[in-house]
Amino acid sequence: MPHSVTITGRSDIGRIRKRNEDSFALHPSLGVAVVADGMGGHPGGDVASRIAADISAQSLGERVERGAQHEDRSRSWSVAMSETVLSSHSAIQSEAAQSPELEGMGTTITAMVVDAESDSYILGQVGDSRAYRFVDGELVQLTTDDTWVQERVDAKELTPEQAKRHPFGHILTQCLGLVEPPTPGVLEGPVAPGELYLLCTDGLVGMIDDEEIAALLAEAFTKSSGQTAADEAAEALIAAANEAGGYDNITVAIVLIGAAS
Repeated sequence: MPHSVTITGRSDIGRIRKRNEDSFALHPSLGVAVVADGMGGHPGGDVASRIAADISAQSLGERVERGAQHEDRSRSWSVAMSETVLSSHSAIQSEAAQSPELEGMGTTITAMVVDAESDSYILGQVGDSRAYRFVDGELVQLTTDDTWVQERVDAKELTPEQAKRHPFGHILTQCLGLVEPPTPGVLEGPVAPGELYLLCTDGLVGMIDDEEIAALLAEAFTKSSGQTAADEAAEALIAAANEAGGYDNITVAIVLIGAAS
């Protein structure tokens, strides 16, 4: 029997930036959440992130409504997620081609859908917006940042501690919208009641560390439950990032897995 899904999201301009180049799109009844972070300093970062969030959320939602069309559900969802992310990339390029002032715009993306039929999640990601799982007080990063710093960590040229707050931490190795097509990272896994999934832009993780994120989530769900707790957790995360400096736009989406309905 499918589990229930509660989804909420928040976005904030932060304390320094003059505009919010983050976007998010949610279809709670369909188990879909998407966050995107337009490339700071590039023209149309806000346009690129909005295109990515809206098109991806709409495409994933439509697929949920249609239902699976293939016997191999896992493979079909994996392919659909990759195609969805790449279609957003193409849409951004098309918009830039029609509007020369937007040339060079790009964005990160992290998209999630909870498949009620198989009680599983599918994640698609390009760039450094992240997805985490939070369960029993433990926060685990699911995605891998597409950044120069992460490549150095993978090559064991930097330690994870050295990577934190690294001056080159903002340099992406791929994103949506530029000439080179990205290779989306696609992850899948089972979901269970009590699990929480956090999608966020680097305006959150650049300001507060994973330990503080975990503590804020735990506090919110100690005080409340369900939609109320998810809303309070999202607001607490935004507030903490702003209190730490709010140097970037901050966007979070929370996906909460409930009991079977």
